[in-house]
Amino acid sequence: MEREMVSDVAQIYDVWKAYGSAVYEGDLNRWLALWIDDSKRLAPNAPASVGLEQIRIAVEPLFELFDFEAFGVNPDEVQILGDQAYSHGTYGFSMMPKAGGDVIEDRGKFLTILEKQVDGSWKIAVDCFNSDLPKP
Repeated sequence: MEREMVSDVAQIYDVWKAYGSAVYEGDLNRWLALWIDDSKRLAPNAPASVGLEQIRIAVEPLFELFDFEAFGVNPDEVQILGDQAYSHGTYGFSMMPKAGGDVIEDRGKFLTILEKQVDGSWKIAVDCFNSDLPKP
């Protein structure tokens, strides 16, 4: 059982690597593939996005209007709780408007619940995050 838990933790770290690279590369569909169908995204200063279609609607403008110059997700902890897990840590990014303008940067923290899928992979079920920076 312990070997499986070590593998599960490693897979969740891989989810965060895939999350960061999908955003950095501007690949919305690859990013959405990391979420379960009825997932919840709890972004600051906005209503919850519930389900993949609402999440797509909420984040698609970011992928369309910005190029990410850097994007990192840095998990501090991953805890496996059966077929669910939680992870928390920090994030940071800088993005450039495709139309030109100043670089936008943010850094903050996250708490995420993931669910193990039938095929053994892990996907995001609930993601909550907020900035460490003052509201502009």
